[in-house]
Amino acid sequence: MTISGQRLFLLTIVATIVGGACSSPARPVPCVCTEEFRIFPVRIVDGAGEPALGVNLTRIHVPTGAVLEPGFLGLFQPGTYLVADDGMVDVFSDAGDTVRVTAEMNGASVTADFVFAVPEPCRCHVEQRAGPDTLVIGN
Repeated sequence: MTISGQRLFLLTIVATIVGGACSSPARPVPCVCTEEFRIFPVRIVDGAGEPALGVNLTRIHVPTGAVLEPGFLGLFQPGTYLVADDGMVDVFSDAGDTVRVTAEMNGASVTADFVFAVPEPCRCHVEQRAGPDTLVIGN
């Protein structure tokens, strides 16, 4: 399949516009970012394996000590809680930062560390590098 010169020119213009739209001082090279919005939930269950409801979840960005609050709180299944999302691209480094999550419910608690990064040079999306899928709280 060949592409005519006119079509190739149009594709080049579109790619330049789209790529250029994503470059900025924070993104010094032209980047093409997808429009997806990534979220990173954790499932929290009680000792019987049932979804833990009413959990108080604290997320601490270990390098700075800042308490993090993800912006996207979508509708999750019971027992599923948000740890991080793409609204935090300016929080995490390229190398990866630890987020310490503490879940508390009815006097019981559990703590786990997660690692999130935003890869250079484009810094388009948060990536989870480490951390559990499920936490068990209580006996």
